[in-house]
Formats: sequence, C-alpha cells, structure tokens
Amino acid sequence: MSPIKTANVKFDKSGAPFSADFDDIYFDNTLGCQQSEQVFIKANNIEQTWLNFSASVFVIAETGFGSGLNFFLTLEKFIAFKRRSNSSLKLHFISTEKYPLTMQDMSKTLKLWPQFDDVSEQLLGQYDITENARQTYTFANGDVSLTIHFRDASEAFTAIDVPEQGLVDAFYLDGFAPSRNPEMWSKALFLQLARLAKKGASLGTFTVAGFVRRGLSEVGFKVSKIFYGNDINDAEKTESTQARFVGLRQGKPLTGFKIREKVESSQHATIVGGGLASACAALALANKGINVTLLCKDEQIAQGASSNAIGAVYPILHQDKDSLSLFYQQGFEHSLALFKQLIAQGYQFSHGFDGLIDVSYKDALVQRQQIFSQKGVWPEDLIHGISKQQVNDISGIGVDHPGLYMPRAGWVCPPELVQAIMQAAIATGKVKVKTKRKVLAVKPLANDRWLLTTNKGQKQIQNLIFCTGADSVDVESLAQLPLSVVRGQVSQMQSNDSIKNLKTVLCHKGYLTPKNNGVHCIGATFDKDDNDTRLRDEDNQYNIDMLASCLGDIGNWSMADVTASKARLRCCTPDHLPMVGRVPNIEKHQEYYQHLSKDKNWHYKQSAPLKNGLYVLTGLGARGLCSAPLLAEILAAEICNDDYPVDEEMLFNLSPNRFVIRDLIKNKP
Repeated sequence: MSPIKTANVKFDKSGAPFSADFDDIYFDNTLGCQQSEQVFIKANNIEQTWLNFSASVFVIAETGFGSGLNFFLTLEKFIAFKRRSNSSLKLHFISTEKYPLTMQDMSKTLKLWPQFDDVSEQLLGQYDITENARQTYTFANGDVSLTIHFRDASEAFTAIDVPEQGLVDAFYLDGFAPSRNPEMWSKALFLQLARLAKKGASLGTFTVAGFVRRGLSEVGFKVSKIFYGNDINDAEKTESTQARFVGLRQGKPLTGFKIREKVESSQHATIVGGGLASACAALALANKGINVTLLCKDEQIAQGASSNAIGAVYPILHQDKDSLSLFYQQGFEHSLALFKQLIAQGYQFSHGFDGLIDVSYKDALVQRQQIFSQKGVWPEDLIHGISKQQVNDISGIGVDHPGLYMPRAGWVCPPELVQAIMQAAIATGKVKVKTKRKVLAVKPLANDRWLLTTNKGQKQIQNLIFCTGADSVDVESLAQLPLSVVRGQVSQMQSNDSIKNLKTVLCHKGYLTPKNNGVHCIGATFDKDDNDTRLRDEDNQYNIDMLASCLGDIGNWSMADVTASKARLRCCTPDHLPMVGRVPNIEKHQEYYQHLSKDKNWHYKQSAPLKNGLYVLTGLGARGLCSAPLLAEILAAEICNDDYPVDEEMLFNLSPNRFVIRDLIKNKP
C-alpha cells in the first residue's frame, strides 16, 4: 500500500477549508451543519430509528471523514438521545479518509465549531495519521466508538469482516463531488456497500449524479431523490439522494470453523490476571460499557512478565508481508495509538520513542537489509535501511554497522505502563481490581455460566477471561491449548560514558535499550520449558557476552556493572502468534471437522463449537507491548458483538481453535 498522502488544504478568509487537489469545499461555512444534518441524519431518519432499534449497537459507515463534521453532529444527536431515552444502545461510526487533514489543519478547522469543543479536543488528543492504519477512538463514556480507516473507501470496506446478516445500519456517502473525485465513486465501492449493508440499511448523500444512483440501484439499493430547503433557505431548495438496501446479501460464506457465533448480551466480565494483557482487556471492555472485575493473584499488579524495567516497542517485520508481520504491524499501530492517548490524558509512564535500529552486524544481515530495501514492501516511516554513519548519528553512539531503522519504535517501562492503563480503566468507573485472589477451580454451569472458585469463595460468572500469561499452562480449562513456557532473564546495567548517549533501542541477537533512571537493559535469555525464576549469574554473563559478540565492547561492561536482573516467564505458542477469543471445545471440533483430514478444502457450515463465556488472551511471548492493545480490542469486540478490528483471515490466525483445525488437516492426533 502506498504511503498516506495528507490533504492539500487552503483556507478562505472565514477560516473554512478548501481542497486544492479536488477544487472543492469540505462544507459550506454558512450552512454546513444544517446541510449535513438534512442529508445524513434526517435523510437516514437516524433519531427515529434509534428509538425503535432492537440490536445493541447501531453502525454507521461513512465515506470521506474530512473535518469530522458528520461525526460530531451525529455524536451530539446520540448523546441527546441517550439522555432522553435512558437507552443502552451503543453507536459505532466507521469512516474512511484517503487524504486526511494534518493535525494542524484539523485543529484549525475544528475551531469553526465551538459547540463541539469538548469532543473535538478528545479527538485531537488521539488523532494520529499513521501508515496503513485504522484508528479507533471512544467517546461518551464508551457508548460511542469512532473508527477511521486512512485509506481508499472501497479498500477499507473490503477489509471489514461482515456477519451473515450484514453490519451497517446507515451509510453517509460523503466525500468530494463525483465530478471532482470520480475514483472514489466506483463500482467497487457500491459492491462493498451492498456487502456491508443489513437488510433495510439506509443511505444518504449530497450527490444526485446519474451514474451514482444507477450504481446503487444495480447492487440492491432502492434510490430516490429528495429536496431539502425548508430548514435552511426556502429560496435555495437543493436535491440530494436517499436510498434503502432491499437487495439480497452477497456476503462470502465463511468456512464453519472460522465462524464465531454472536454471544449473549453482556454487562459484566471477570478477568483473571494482573499484567499488560489484563490491563488492556479491562480498559477495552470498560470503554465499551462493560463492568469488569479483575482478579490478580499477587499483592499488586504487573508482577509477572510485565515487571521488567524497560521493554522495547517494535513490530516483527519480515521481507514479505506474511501473516506474522501483518499482525505485528497492525498491533504496533494500535499500541502507539493507546500510548499516545494515555499521555494526552495525563497518565504517566517512562518512555522514549526515538526509534529502534536492528543492527546488521554480520554479512548475512547486511544482505537481508539490501533485500528489504530492494523489495520495499513496507513504508519508510515504519522501517528502512540506513548506513553505518546514519546508525551512529541516529543512535548517538559509535555502533559502526548499518541497520534497519524503525523511526517510530521505542521503549517503555512496562510496570509503569500497566499502572497507567489500569488507572485509565478504573477512571471509567467500570473496573474493580481485587488482589491476592488465586483461582482454585472453574466448572461449567447451565446457560453458559461458569462457577469460579478462588481462595476467597465462589461466584457464578457470565464472562470469564484468562489473561494469565505463563500461568496459562497450569489452568485446567486451557489444558488442551498448545501453550509453552519460555524463561527469559534480563540484566540491568549501570550507564557509563561509553553508552550514556544512546538514544535508540539497538537490536542484535538480543537487545540494548537507552538508559532509564541511570540503567540500561540488555538481554535476554531464551530458555524453553524452564519455569525457574531464580536469578542466575551465568545468565547475566551470557547477556553481556551476547552483546559483545554482536556489537563489540559497546558498553564496556563486566559483571561488576550489573545493578539488578530479573527472570520472568513468557507464554508462547507453536506459530509465534498469540491467541484471543473463546476457548474451543476440542472434542466437538474433532467430531464436526474430521473430514478435513481427507480434504483440507472441505466446507462445513456448522459454526465453531466454542465454550461460550470462557475466553483466553495469552501466548504473547516477548511481544506483548505491540500486541496486547489490539488483542484486547478483538476480545472486547467478541464479547460485545461488535465488528472486529482485524479481517477474517487474521482473526482466524489468532483464534484458539486454529491449532485443532491445523492438526485435523495434517491428520495429526
């Protein structure tokens, strides 16, 4: 995908934005709010539909986010509706924008609407135009979510997973006029609208262009012209188009084992765990209005793998866009968005985002760097090759090797980050943390409930979520999942004149971080099936020797410079991807899908037999910092019957049932 190109915007004397590239206005500065309300909110009969809406989430899809005017108007109406009706309805507003406004232009434009100051400040505090990304923001105490895809509308809509009954309740077809922006108003777009639409979904748009109206009709929309003017200016009645989807849904059927059926509506969830995954899950669920109780076995949170002093934040990227790289790229973007949001909200944690350099310290890695540059599959603001001199200049020290540079990567202090995320979750008023709670047993009950026994008693649970890291291998309910433990020891090294100016994380066979509180972190060991967390001097020596063998005596360190060390356990999976979602019923999978051992392409419509109410988010390995926020959003989407932030293929690649399906295909017992 090509790099994001921001909008080329000019401003008139009144401060209204104008697109120099499309020679068109974003909105009428005099009547913009009224026109948008007429064409999108009233033409779609939004407010009346909310009153009689039976589902839990109302979904709007928009083309052309632009300045956000349509969203702010809809948000204002929705908040007023909630106050009047005391409804539990939630709103998900999905928008696309191929040429987003820069932060400066967006800020300048939003000043035209002081009535939206409170919510526009929330948006600006999180607004981040990142490569190949979608950003999700929450408003109104989690009742409203806004997802912006910074890409072409038809491409963005293609990547959205759609349930059998459709996803979208109303469409806002905005964007510049078809005569100015014909690429957007394409057959591909119309087909995607039909794929996304629920039966009876409404649509509103300014344009009355014949080819647009015909294109909508051809894919199943019943189209009509409407006139508005009474609420704006009777002397200037204007035409617009409204439509309703009456066609047959054309969605591609999923193979049964990829289908996650909708779950019972939820008001509460219990999370077992106390690390990064738990904190992210609590925040994601709270932002969707779910009450959360978090049970931590320790006296305080962030005592396991999340307790290391410094952790690097960067995606795994291969030379080609394989499933592993694509997941960690998307996870990295979600992590950065969350970290930026926390900082904007005033939560504090030590961090530095001056980049990361994967050092090409031997010939094979230099060749790899050359291939990366030749293929050019990743955008430069994500990763690109740099010379030996550039490595020295950017890192601040004499590394004297070329490398692959990730300019937006960096480091955080994990325990401080976990505390910040948990503080944000608790601030929603929907999260309670209970420490010194050890799970003793979990038993299934009728009606998809679970009996949870802890050292403090028993309780029936509707949604039980295990975010238990390395402890997952000891959870009986997860015993059939292929999880393993890998021990890792990290050494904290006293800074000195040789290394104190290091600004970036350096990766080699291991890693080296910039200093925080006067110490650097180096590591780490990788000891499979070793659950002994006692510290080992030989592991500190190994970390020192590993750094020296790759980068020379760059830190001038010996064992005398070790100020502390920490050994913690990682939870890993066979394919190096984490898992998130409902726990599978393995026996029923083997029964339903046994024919896969004879024909891997065999199609069976029966949805995946999953244990409703029993969830897992684990297997993050050493990559939790650039995966946990995205995984938490996936988990929250499943529990809340919301649309997933990843596509169908990626969702299956993260599903706990993927392993039993692969074993069946391989005819592996």
